Amino acid sequence: RVGVLRAPAHMPCAALLLASLAALSPTQRLARDGFAVFDGVLSREQTAAVRETAEALRSGGAMRNLGQDGRDDEVLTVDLGMLRDPSYSGLMDAARVLAGMPGMLVESGRRDECAAETAAQFASASTPRLLMLARYPPSAGGYVPHLDNDAADPDHQRGPVGLRACDRVYTCILYLQSGWSEADDGRLRLHRPRGRAERG
Repeated sequence: RVGVLRAPAHMPCAALLLASLAALSPTQRLARDGFAVFDGVLSREQTAAVRETAEALRSGGAMRNLGQDGRDDEVLTVDLGMLRDPSYSGLMDAARVLAGMPGMLVESGRRDECAAETAAQFASASTPRLLMLARYPPSAGGYVPHLDNDAADPDHQRGPVGLRACDRVYTCILYLQSGWSEADDGRLRLHRPRGRAERG
């Protein structure tokens, strides 16, 4: 299941996220479609500050390519405790949005009076201690189709409880670019169970 979060917008983050939840009924969309999009979860100023921090970290050599076939991004794994460091504190607004998603889903599920099975799945989600910051090259970059929780992956149950691939319930992606249009290319493709790809 995927929550796609896009920034920026003009409303304050918390108010806008709550408004988006109410308007889009994401619990129903997640249950029905397997994904939901939340537009404008950060203000323009917040987005610019997060992006500036991310660029500074990249320029300082903190982000690196993992050397995995079919994956062109540079990444940095961020422990939430690192946000106390001034070098990382500019990521705080983005981290708050991502960390707040499990609670928002549970609350939205209550409001929507969703099915017991869906409510239980929402309630099983918790905030991971680690978040990933990623940057793709401006052209010809990508990531091969994959599952974030793939039972066929040999490492599916490897690692500390709560951080294993098998512990993943939802994937939340927060996009920080501004002024994107389809002409710029660079899209998230969601392959749905019936084989139809959803572009966003």
